[in-house]
Amino acid sequence: MAKDGEKGQWKEFIWNPRTREFLGRTASSWGLILLFYLVFYIFLAGLFALTMYVMLQTLDDHKPTWQDRLATPGMVIRPKATETFEIVYATQDTESWDLYTQILDNFLSPYNDTTQALRNDHCTPDKYFLQEDSGEVKNNPKRSCQFNRTILEQCSGVSDRYYGYREGKPCIIIKLNRVIGMLPGNNGQAPYVTCGAKRYKVGKDEWVRPDRMSYMCRGTVVLRSYMCR
Repeated sequence: MAKDGEKGQWKEFIWNPRTREFLGRTASSWGLILLFYLVFYIFLAGLFALTMYVMLQTLDDHKPTWQDRLATPGMVIRPKATETFEIVYATQDTESWDLYTQILDNFLSPYNDTTQALRNDHCTPDKYFLQEDSGEVKNNPKRSCQFNRTILEQCSGVSDRYYGYREGKPCIIIKLNRVIGMLPGNNGQAPYVTCGAKRYKVGKDEWVRPDRMSYMCRGTVVLRSYMCR
């Protein structure tokens, strides 16, 4: 009998036919609760949208509003076949340097002259290409200056599709990441780049650089391009 009584109480709690209550509340009570939470969450969503809108009005679409001092910009080196940036190959073995030329082909494909002519503008060499905001749309439309791979001459892959690897004079392309707000100087001292073959330790304080791997490259990063040959 006790179990039947408890079962009856549960049934009455879920639905009471006398008071027409569902889970202890009438339909109007449930309606008021649902209406309250509906209005409450609509208010929260509106408040969130308003704060996001106000915050986005303070942000620029193309550069950060606040930025810390950047000591050294990021740098991209190609070809990069391993994590150690070592370039090891034999000139007579084409398979040993074929991967390097493929990497350079893929890296330079967006810089084909025809592609650059469609996407970017032709700029006057050694002059800053400054663009003011156009119309009501901030920072739009704006385009970058063309960087044609033919600027790299022997390292462009156009005149020499092997990038010098067949002759033992490999091309290494160095690309600096964009630094917002930086205007490189024409007359100032440009960054100096030096690259050379890896030395091997043969004794306690003795290092050698084999002749077959020895080459030196010195150059400076100019306003438009840098070629390390």
